[in-house]
Amino acid sequence: MDKYILQDHLPKASTEDSSVTILSISGIDNKAYEGPPSVCHQHLHSNTYETEYPIELPGQRSIHGDVEKDGLSGGCRISLDAAPVSKGCQDTLKLQKDLADGQKQLEITCQVLAALLISLVHLGIGTTYGFSGVMLPELTDRGTSDLFLDESQAAFFSSLSDLGGFFGSVLSMALLMRLGHRVLLLLGLPISACAWLGLAFAQTPTMLQTMRFIVGLTGSFTLPAGNMYILEVSHKTLRGLLFGLVTTSRQAGVLFVYAIGSLGLGWRTTALICSGVAILPVVGLLFLPNSPRWLITQGLFTEAQKSLTFYRGALYDSEPEMNAIMDQVGENGPEKNSIRAQLRIMTEPSTLKTLLLLLFISLLYNFSGYNVLIAYIVPILQSASIDMDAYVSAMLIGAVRVAGTVIHLTVVDRMGRKPLLVSSYVSCALCIACLGGYFYFQSISGYVNYFGWVPLTSLVIFVLFTGVGQPVIFILQGELLPTSFRATGVSLILCLVFLGSFTAIRTYSLASAFMGEHGTFWLYGGVCFVIALVSAVSLPETRGRSLEEITQRK
Repeated sequence: MDKYILQDHLPKASTEDSSVTILSISGIDNKAYEGPPSVCHQHLHSNTYETEYPIELPGQRSIHGDVEKDGLSGGCRISLDAAPVSKGCQDTLKLQKDLADGQKQLEITCQVLAALLISLVHLGIGTTYGFSGVMLPELTDRGTSDLFLDESQAAFFSSLSDLGGFFGSVLSMALLMRLGHRVLLLLGLPISACAWLGLAFAQTPTMLQTMRFIVGLTGSFTLPAGNMYILEVSHKTLRGLLFGLVTTSRQAGVLFVYAIGSLGLGWRTTALICSGVAILPVVGLLFLPNSPRWLITQGLFTEAQKSLTFYRGALYDSEPEMNAIMDQVGENGPEKNSIRAQLRIMTEPSTLKTLLLLLFISLLYNFSGYNVLIAYIVPILQSASIDMDAYVSAMLIGAVRVAGTVIHLTVVDRMGRKPLLVSSYVSCALCIACLGGYFYFQSISGYVNYFGWVPLTSLVIFVLFTGVGQPVIFILQGELLPTSFRATGVSLILCLVFLGSFTAIRTYSLASAFMGEHGTFWLYGGVCFVIALVSAVSLPETRGRSLEEITQRK
């Protein structure tokens, strides 16, 4: 601690020691330090005062400067002379600055590393979504010497991962609360990899569909666990960016499997590659701590503080954030994990209102057309009779979807969640309506050569805006629900999401036969518009708020 010697600027010493309050010391000597009031002690029979300030500077330093008395505060302020700072002082200050900058970088690095690992998890989830879109033509080829699926089996195969996701979401409600996000990921990923291996070596359609079901089942473990983990460990200033990175990786997984499909490697080789992708993040997850918010719900406060320090840095004041989490969870956090307690929290008016709103929006987006497009991308493009090769077009659409999520990354924390969601789904409604119009003219005239550019253009713009806006729905699922109910609430939402996606994919061929392809896509366009309308009227803005602030201000 530095000791400052004040000379010839204050009254002469009295017969006894006396003191004066130094309100601030500023100037080049100590880098314009402004500190709290400090008592300056006057020595007997001298005109020398000494004060100590909490600044790491070497040795005693004499101050020769102007002293300004402050009558209101009963003290004085000292402005230092513009004297050069000693080399030792400069070296100390530089060392402290480097340490602080290094710690700041460490804080960002830990959160980014966690986001990258969760991104690998979502890369594997993306391969699950995209697999049927490019593999169905091979599996439904009557001339194949390998396994063959008829039309009914193919529709069932496409939607089975979502059916597995529905049942898996029911299980994940209890598992997320008991085991936590990280442990559930470590359990689900190896099972998913084994299921992909079983699919690659399947010898019967029943075995093929069973493995597809298990892949979806484990995906319903890893999807909410990864989403909630990154939301809960991210600082409020980084949460939108890091979650967007995770979402981008999931779309990159769809593009990845589309690219493999276009190479003609075959569905068995593609399944083997997907198995390798699924197991990639396991080793890295072993070195990450559990989410501090989940640890608090289990009553593990010491471990929660260590986890928060790991992600915020040793020099970051994490006590206010820790206190805010504990205040929301309450002293009886572990007792809130029982089924009865979770039902009681769910029936609280504010929580129930939020849950119902999220359930409604999450169910609607399954019928916005995107899930159907991903599952039937090549058949849809072939039906539209576009000039470009269907597999190349599928890769283009997958790449545009990734580009959309990259745009989402750059604007989500600037533009805000609500405006982004509303504007994106209004644009989606217009694009999918144009595609429906193309199919309508194709059905009544059969001659649409002059409009051959419409299908691919509409789909490209549609997936671009879904990439920009749809991740907001997943962010809000984690942000709007309170910490003590988040795991159960997100699992409930995903139950409905997977069930809705299964229904949408399974019934696409039936809807197309009943309403025509144009009527089906017009229906999807109407759903997009309803999503935009409901979001504009009902959703709050959450940008720049901590998870606890969001639930307090709803």
